[in-house]
Amino acid sequence: METTYTIPKYTGNDEVVTLDDAKLQLRVEHDHEDVVIQGFIDAAIAEAESYIGGIILARAITFGLEDWVERFDFPIGPANVITAVKYQKSGNVTYTTAAADEYKLYAFGKNKHQLILKEAIRGYSLVDETLDAVQINANIGYELADIPEDIIQAVKLILTDLYEFRGEKEIKLNRSSRNLLRPYKHWA
Repeated sequence: METTYTIPKYTGNDEVVTLDDAKLQLRVEHDHEDVVIQGFIDAAIAEAESYIGGIILARAITFGLEDWVERFDFPIGPANVITAVKYQKSGNVTYTTAAADEYKLYAFGKNKHQLILKEAIRGYSLVDETLDAVQINANIGYELADIPEDIIQAVKLILTDLYEFRGEKEIKLNRSSRNLLRPYKHWA
């Protein structure tokens, strides 16, 4: 079954790596490259997120399903909190919010999260021909204080490569950053 979702851009004030930390990492003492360095920070975070198949700084994401499933494996992680499970019954134009006791979130280590939808809720007939008859609203990613130090160090290593090898056609994740990120890789 197809799952729909869009990862929104992070809009909060928290920073995985601050500009000052990045400049310290890069041994840059001037300010005239601050905009460029900030771009490299953003690119390094995006590269790390792409490798782990997850989100570093938490944000709200809505997952859409066309029909009921007993078990929903999150395609990205980590999933910390389910804020709502909603469904659109056949013939309705509005969504009904499921009671919190009708579903449960399970974490299998730091790599896999699964939502179990209890049988009672799965009995409702859903609206046809839509990819989001069931909506799962969840907070995906880490709160700033909970980001593993390995992920932060990997982002700094990626940042260093991006800065040092700027202008190169293709920069691949170095072995050290991959090794730091591998335990957090999402296995859907």
